Amino acid sequence: MKKILITSTILAMLSIPVVAEEIKIGIILGFTGPIESLTPSMADGAELAFSEASKSGNFLNGSTIVVIRGDSTCIDSAAATSVAERLITADGVVAIMGADCSGVTTAIVNNVAVPNGVVMVSPSATSPALSTIDDKGYFFRTAPSDARQGQVLADILKARGINEIAVTYTNNDYGKGLSDSFSKAFKAQGGVVSISAAHEDGKADYSAEVGALSASGSKYLAVFGYIDQGGKGIIQASIDSDAFSNFVMADGMVGDSILAAIGSALNGS
Repeated sequence: MKKILITSTILAMLSIPVVAEEIKIGIILGFTGPIESLTPSMADGAELAFSEASKSGNFLNGSTIVVIRGDSTCIDSAAATSVAERLITADGVVAIMGADCSGVTTAIVNNVAVPNGVVMVSPSATSPALSTIDDKGYFFRTAPSDARQGQVLADILKARGINEIAVTYTNNDYGKGLSDSFSKAFKAQGGVVSISAAHEDGKADYSAEVGALSASGSKYLAVFGYIDQGGKGIIQASIDSDAFSNFVMADGMVGDSILAAIGSALNGS
């Protein structure tokens, strides 16, 4: 990914005169919010690539990259677009690495990046809808669409002999897109989705949601949510109530923080 980000950024900068000494690039990620435990390493990876490009002396005739961070929050589109506007109009960034979550990424592309002619490269926005967004050639991403992730998850479950599953997803573009993709692929292979229900992030108690999911009768639960909020809450409530002990998790749930929070109860998931 590091090389992809460097290459994409360099391509975005080609229209800048080579006499420029500093080139400002924004990093817009969810430093707060439901994936905040994943964000530091994402930002650090990008900044490492930018640092290497700057130190090489070969970037645009010896120019250096100056990084300016902004918080997408992952879920607040108004806050994310405000940050993007500030980075472009006040701070003068000429490209953006980000955003991260699909909803805020879509909002920034439509309302800020395209109108201002600023290139965006997202490392993690996976909504299938972003494949057909009218980006005028300004938006790119290094993560595959959930159209593919859903198919792969269905293939994995089939290979493991899992034929029925309950599904819960975070109630936004990312969650619904992934849930729809997975359910379509799983059913096409003869699988049964006993229930598919959205959940909201930021709640203190998910016992009601887990009760409804458990009532569907499935042994397995697919959690298409976020690692630091709703997704983790659903899993913890499932374990606490003995409703589920077998989980299927997608990209938004993969990270060290959930292992630290839940521990060995996730073994086998």
